[in-house]
Amino acid sequence: PDKVVKAQRLLAPFVEELQHRKLLDELLIEQLLGLLNWMSEVLVGGRFHLAQIISARRAAAKRGCCWLTTGLQRECVWWQKVLQQWNCVAMIVPPEYMLSPWKWVDSPVTDASRELSTLSGAGGAFYNGMWGLCKWSTEEVEELDIMELEALMCVLWIATLLDINPELLRGRRFVFRNDNEPWCYACNDNDSAKPAIAVLLEWLHALQSIYSFRMYLDWIPSAENPIADAVSREEWGRFYAVAAANNYPPSALRRVQMLPRSLIVSLMISMKRSARHMLTPP
Repeated sequence: PDKVVKAQRLLAPFVEELQHRKLLDELLIEQLLGLLNWMSEVLVGGRFHLAQIISARRAAAKRGCCWLTTGLQRECVWWQKVLQQWNCVAMIVPPEYMLSPWKWVDSPVTDASRELSTLSGAGGAFYNGMWGLCKWSTEEVEELDIMELEALMCVLWIATLLDINPELLRGRRFVFRNDNEPWCYACNDNDSAKPAIAVLLEWLHALQSIYSFRMYLDWIPSAENPIADAVSREEWGRFYAVAAANNYPPSALRRVQMLPRSLIVSLMISMKRSARHMLTPP
């Protein structure tokens, strides 16, 4: 309880209404980050709600202070609300009880491609005959790196499957295959200092809370992810050939409409810009 009170006191300057641009002292940021990082050892969602504070710490380390941005304030408001409701109790569960050894034989898979020279690319997804495609906009290709696009396609596919039929995932523990190793680590550890990835982890955690599922990302080499890769590159001959080789003839395939992503992409880009804005000179 004492540490909760201290954290709330340290959070106060971060959550006050922004009347004008405000500078934050390096020592204050450092103290807050250290305390919240310690609390994140027992708060499941804590790690990915530190991305903006970590960005503030990096910015302040260069000049002794940094600007309070809307992204940083948003993150600190989240912490304030959690600490107001938290009963300071945590359950310690042995790791062997956290994951089931059972896997879907046909796990969901996603992939993303990105070509900076032409400012183009797309994301592909597949599960049990259903497939989806997202063509990236110029802004998405310019603003989001390949890890962020891979992560976006992954979480968007989960949300789309839940929209199609919640019972596909509700109450299950399953493995999701992806060929982007940094995203697999971030998702499995519930931890990322990248602001855009933190946005996606927050969304995924909300979906897990609502639908009571647990997802583990299994990294696979790109060569072992041919069906999602073919969709992301719109190589339809290869897609149908790989699908047929895995007992999915054309009659068993169904394209599904991906959920709209404009709001989540806007938030991802906004949080990245917020972190960069902290670095502008006072």
